[in-house]
Amino acid sequence: MTEVTVQQPLAGIKVVEFSTMITASLAAMMFAQQGADVIKVEPPGIGDPMRWMGSQKDGISALFNNCNRAKRSITLDLKSKEGVAAARKLCLDADIVIHNYRPGVMDRLGLGSEQLRAEKPELIYCAITGFGHEGPMAGRPAYDHVVQAMAGFMTLQGHPDDFAYVKTLICDKVTAYTAAQAITAALFARERIGVGQHIDLSMLESCIAFLWPDGGMHVTLFGEDVTHGAPFADYYQYPVRTTDGAVAFAAMTDEHWDIVFDVIKRPDLKLEEKFRGMANRSINIGELAQIVAKEKPGRSTDEIVSYFALHDVPAAPCIALQDLPNHEQIIALSAFEDEDHSLLGPVRNVGAPQRFGGQRLPPSGGSPALGQHTDEILESIK
Repeated sequence: MTEVTVQQPLAGIKVVEFSTMITASLAAMMFAQQGADVIKVEPPGIGDPMRWMGSQKDGISALFNNCNRAKRSITLDLKSKEGVAAARKLCLDADIVIHNYRPGVMDRLGLGSEQLRAEKPELIYCAITGFGHEGPMAGRPAYDHVVQAMAGFMTLQGHPDDFAYVKTLICDKVTAYTAAQAITAALFARERIGVGQHIDLSMLESCIAFLWPDGGMHVTLFGEDVTHGAPFADYYQYPVRTTDGAVAFAAMTDEHWDIVFDVIKRPDLKLEEKFRGMANRSINIGELAQIVAKEKPGRSTDEIVSYFALHDVPAAPCIALQDLPNHEQIIALSAFEDEDHSLLGPVRNVGAPQRFGGQRLPPSGGSPALGQHTDEILESIK
């Protein structure tokens, strides 16, 4: 039987996005990369504030570009009756509506889930909030580093005696991926039963669920008969320092650790009972990590990576972001897509990581200027 290749499995799906910043924007861009027609609704004036954060040119920041490619942009004043009326038409013509406004905002505009789905039951509606709809913090504003604190990331990163951020917008991005998966599940359900879904999703719950499998493993089991190991934060050993950088490794067996001890020129550690066997290491992994961190084997990154590879120890060089496009593995994957953007000029984008039918998704194209497609979109819903 010949396999049918579907490079853009969401072709024909229409998405309307009301959002600022990362969560809904990134989720909707995933759908756009997979073929959906995504319309981003922005307020007139400055549009999505993300447009103006960090490196930018002509009203499009690199951050905005990286979360909004392959979309169309329409500016609507949702404080006006005309703007709300146009937004309502857009929503009722769509398969998916996604937003990250605070609880109650869309309801007050007449664009809430119940209001729209009463007229179009097959609509899938995803509402992303910071802290959910219940509890004393419902309705409060939430940004990535605030949720990092609330979800336990900061204590895990600063373990055991301090607090530290994960220095990327991890909570925003985790929530975006969670939203994309939930909406895709709702699309699948609609194909079966013909009815859409209302999806509530909070950043806080998404990030706790993301963190818990490993981050919470030392606080999952209860009872006096539980043997408690070290928190997983202790398992993140310091990399091996080289003459020109560092090498990260994941030693999982006694054999792996014997190779690590050879690399750091500490064969005596092979005889240490507290470092033999997974059970002993799990208890003393923090001490072992500190030992590795202090040793400097005096060999280059390439030499150590090659030695680890020879003995099948998982390892990789620590690579700076600007050097990623030049690494042979990343070149082999064609992970980057260079583009000549009409406003930004030369741009380096990251391609969608999914392959459907063994093929990469086609290049996404550029992010839109503010309101770039307003006239054509309004014409289409007359």
